[in-house]
Parts: sequence; structure tokens; C-alpha cells
Amino acid sequence: MSTPPSSDLAHYRVTFFFGPDAVEHRPDHVRCVFNVKKRSWKGGVQVAVDVTQTHLVRARERIGYPAWLGGLLQRVGQGDHDQVTRRADDLFVQAFCTCTLNLALHAGLEQENQMIAAEAFGAELDRIIDDQPEQLTDRIRLELDLEDVPNA
Repeated sequence: MSTPPSSDLAHYRVTFFFGPDAVEHRPDHVRCVFNVKKRSWKGGVQVAVDVTQTHLVRARERIGYPAWLGGLLQRVGQGDHDQVTRRADDLFVQAFCTCTLNLALHAGLEQENQMIAAEAFGAELDRIIDDQPEQLTDRIRLELDLEDVPNA
């Protein structure tokens, strides 16, 4: 399974709420929370998406994130590198959680507040990381308003 068709997602209005934040009693997990409203629902729900630090590290390695980010950092002043890196890392987690949420929306979501476990959609996320890494990197680049630098 790849990314859900945009027509499936058009039935939902998703708003990023907060995160990434540490998960209480799970130091190896982080969480992002989204508000989700489907056209046919009378109200929206909150959906928390958990992810393990291990999966994030693997995802970064698989897409060559350090080298890619290094290319983006060439476009900012040396004094801004730490701030941009921290922001990019947060955006990476948010993009990863968004991919997970999109997979859950495609699979069907009940109208109730819920949490998507870190173990959910593992194989599907790996395929997205391998086949469509721009789903993660484009969001970061656009949010930071930085041009992508091709890898050498």
C-alpha cells in the first residue's frame, strides 16, 4: 500500500494540534496530536500518533536525512544552523506522524478520540520512506522556506 489517494483524504479536514512531545512512561516514544473532522461527522476528534525513536532514526537513515539537511543548511547563516536543525527535526517527526495518520484515514477512522500506536502501519510506512521520501522532506523544506540542494 502506498499513500492513500487524495480523493480518500478529501473527506477529512486535518489540523495539526501539537507535538512532537514525549510520551509519559515511554521515553522511547514521541507523539503528535491532530484534530480530524470528516465531512459526515457532526464534530471533530483528536487523534494522537505515537512513533518510536528507533523508527525515526531508521527512517532518517533510509532517506539520507543528515546529508539532505546538511544541503539545506548551506542556505542559512552559520548562526542559524542549530535553530533550523531543531525545527527541521520537529518537522520530520510531524511529517512522519502525518504519514501515519493518512494511512489510518485511508483505512477508516472511527469518530472518537484515539491514539494510533507506534507499531501501526510499520510496513506501509517503510514503503513510503523507501518509495516516496519527499512526503517527509518536502514538508520540511516548504515549512522552512528553503530550496533543496541536490546530493553530490
